[in-house]
Amino acid sequence: MRKQIVMVFCVTSMLLFCGNASLAQDNEGRFGVGARAAFVDYSNDDRTFSGVGEVELEPDDAVMYEVNLTYFPHEYFSLELGADYVETDVDVNGVGISGDGGEMEQVPVLLTGRFHFSTNPKVTPYLGVGIGYYFNDFDSNRDSPDVEVDDSIGFHVNGGIEVFVADDAAINLDIKYIWNEIDVDLPGSSDEEFYLNQFVTGIGFKYYF
Repeated sequence: MRKQIVMVFCVTSMLLFCGNASLAQDNEGRFGVGARAAFVDYSNDDRTFSGVGEVELEPDDAVMYEVNLTYFPHEYFSLELGADYVETDVDVNGVGISGDGGEMEQVPVLLTGRFHFSTNPKVTPYLGVGIGYYFNDFDSNRDSPDVEVDDSIGFHVNGGIEVFVADDAAINLDIKYIWNEIDVDLPGSSDEEFYLNQFVTGIGFKYYF
């Protein structure tokens, strides 16, 4: 967590410096398209499965990639629709194994409402809240029992800053915390819900029309 905080501080300082380069326009009514790369720090969770015993899932940290669309219905409010992709190795402790249990793939589709706070025409910090639908898939390794995961719905809060480096172009720093609960099915056991919460720190670029 300390490394993440230092990274956020450094990137934010860089963006504020770059923001002195140009003047941003009034964003009301504008559309933006963008891309973002992010670092994902997963939380761990454990559950007791009937007939199986206690199982702990430990996803590795991973890199997430995103494309997004933004619309400003008001100067100080925007809607962002994003489609992400991330895959991570998951360690499984329990059910007779300890170590690599397989690979999980997530494709989140996120809708976020962002409230912007104008400090100057070039730099727009914001806070947001949103909901997402997560397409989940788990590929067990050959030494592990088959694990099935359902798609899920998650919620998130975020904060960030957009710095306009030209009238139509902005660099974006975004930080999210995601609450995501997924149903996991192990052979010979009933479904159990695992928390797959995530701390996500990303940097991206947007072009506005």
